[in-house]
Parts: sequence; C-alpha cells; structure tokens
Amino acid sequence: MSHEPYSSDRFYRNLALGFFLTKEDKPPQNLRGLLNGTDWEQMFAVGILCQQGDFSYAERAHHIMMRNNETLIWNAGVNILGFTNGWKSTLKSFDFFRSRMNEYNVRYYMAMLLGSACDIRAVVPLIELYALCTNPDEDCDQTLRELSFLLETEDREIFDSRHDLPSHQSLVELTKPYQLSVSEALDGFKVFEAQPYDVVRLAERLLARLEAEDARSERFYRGRLAFEAATGVNCTTFFDEKFRLDRLAAMGILEEFLESDQVSRFVPGQRYFFGHPIPD
Repeated sequence: MSHEPYSSDRFYRNLALGFFLTKEDKPPQNLRGLLNGTDWEQMFAVGILCQQGDFSYAERAHHIMMRNNETLIWNAGVNILGFTNGWKSTLKSFDFFRSRMNEYNVRYYMAMLLGSACDIRAVVPLIELYALCTNPDEDCDQTLRELSFLLETEDREIFDSRHDLPSHQSLVELTKPYQLSVSEALDGFKVFEAQPYDVVRLAERLLARLEAEDARSERFYRGRLAFEAATGVNCTTFFDEKFRLDRLAAMGILEEFLESDQVSRFVPGQRYFFGHPIPD
C-alpha cells in the first residue's frame, strides 16, 4: 500500500488519525456533493454523515478502501467502520474483505477492525486471524495488540508476546484464562482493557494515566481514539504538530468532559459514535 496521500487531498489527511480535521481547516458544506467526489472527499462525507447519526453510509467505506490502496485511506476507513459498526456489521465488514485476506496489510487492518468493536466476541476471530498472519512487524504484531487492548488492563503477557510470536495453539492457551475472566465480569459483550465498556470510566482512566505520567503511546492512543469516537469531543490537541503528547492539553479536555453534563448521556455497556447509540 502507498504511504502518501494524493496531493490534492492532503486537506483530509488528519482523518487517518482521528475524526477531525485540523483546527485551521474548514470543512466543505456540501456533504452530499462530496459523495461523488474523490475517494478522500467521499470518505470525509461518510464520516460526517455517521457523526450526524446516519450510519447507513458507513458501508461506502468498504468500496473506497477496496479500490484505493493508500495507507491513510485504509486508516480512515477502518476508523469509521470500526467505531460505527455494531457486532453484526463488524462481521459483515470483515467478510467483505475476505477475498483479500491473503495480503498481510489487509490482515493488519482487519485486526484493527475487530479490536475497535470493543466486543469480547472479537477474541475468537482475532485468534483465527492470527493463524493466517505472516509478517512479525505488521499483521502478527497488530493482532496481538488488539487482543491485549481487549483482554489486558495494561501491557502484560499478551502484549509482550509480540516479541516471541507464539504459535496459534500457544496463543489460544495464553488468552483463554483472560477471556474467561473478562467474560465473567461482563454484563453483555462490550469490553475495553479487560473492563466493561463505559465511556465515562474510559475518560477517567485516560485522565489517571496522564496524571500519573503513564500514558503509554499505543495503548493511550487507542483509548483516546475510542473516547473521541464515542463522545465527539475533539481530541486533536492531545498531540502537537509532530504528534507528541501534550499532557496538559489532554488533561484539560478530559477534565472538562468529566465536569460537564455530557457524562449523564452515556450508559455503561452501550457503544456510541459522536453521542449516537450504535445498534448492535
């Protein structure tokens, strides 16, 4: 896959990192018109329509990704699909790309797709996906990361197994006790970092990590992305222009959210996209 955005579409490149353009950018107003534009314009329009609560356009991301091998397009597409899909839609998205599952970079993004569902049911297909993985630094690594984000509260055995690359059977044995323990603690299927999925608790954990100066980049980034997707709170200022964490700015955004009336909108166990409940 290409690692450079088309020059005419650099305006949209920040969508590969989250759900907002930079503060300096002013989005076009004619969203429906953009649905007939370039691939980046279409992806942008799909994302905005989903932010408005219309998830019926999300599947358009499938076709954009299938015809466009640009890495950043796939990042943006998986962000939309992963964080707007309910579980049935996640499986549908996974099946859509099955014809390209022989490509390690596609498997990499499918691991992200499954992990972003924040669902204990993703563990089994992630382990099955791992059996197909071949690239230690790409699809193998990402699949193990996703399992860790679901089953571990912090970087532990599953996360560290990336360095040894366990066999498929060894991974089954490694994850089984975690899966059983986490499943017993859930009232439903939604989970993030081995705890029942809860937007407010997620914000509290992110803030606690910042206060303890323990914001490990990859795990913290996934939590930040999940928080931004669920709430619609713009978290682009969590990081500076060189994508270095701005700890004080991030703490300020999280504290403002936790002190606001918004917290009452989010029910534990329910996933949201920009405050809109995601049907499962």
